[in-house]
Amino acid sequence: MKFLNAKLVLSTVLSAAALTATAAHAAQDPSKSSDVRGTLIGNCKEGASKGGKLTAAEADKFCTCQVDAEGRLTKAQEWQIVSTVNQKKSPSTLPFVQQQNKAIQTCFGPQLTSKLKTLSEEAMKNAQAQPKK
Repeated sequence: MKFLNAKLVLSTVLSAAALTATAAHAAQDPSKSSDVRGTLIGNCKEGASKGGKLTAAEADKFCTCQVDAEGRLTKAQEWQIVSTVNQKKSPSTLPFVQQQNKAIQTCFGPQLTSKLKTLSEEAMKNAQAQPKK
């Protein structure tokens, strides 16, 4: 169960990173901003709010925690995650990912963590139910 929880939170964080990257293209280019962190958070909130699954306060908390966690990753850690995925292994086995998952869960708080796990489980079920092309 612990492995599943870590994997779900990691999936949520990685999904959020992809969402942030996608929203950044649709919104404001953070690299041209005088407040890169604020722009990343704003872009994330815009994307997170579109789904209607999170309240404005939850989207703010989620995006602030997510952007801050992403900002703490070093390039070496990013490469380690990519290498682990390329080896068809779960990044949740990496010690720094486990530590980061705990820090993110603490940042989210128990209610948002629980809600995100539920949303992740629903998304995974929906993805599995979709016919493969």
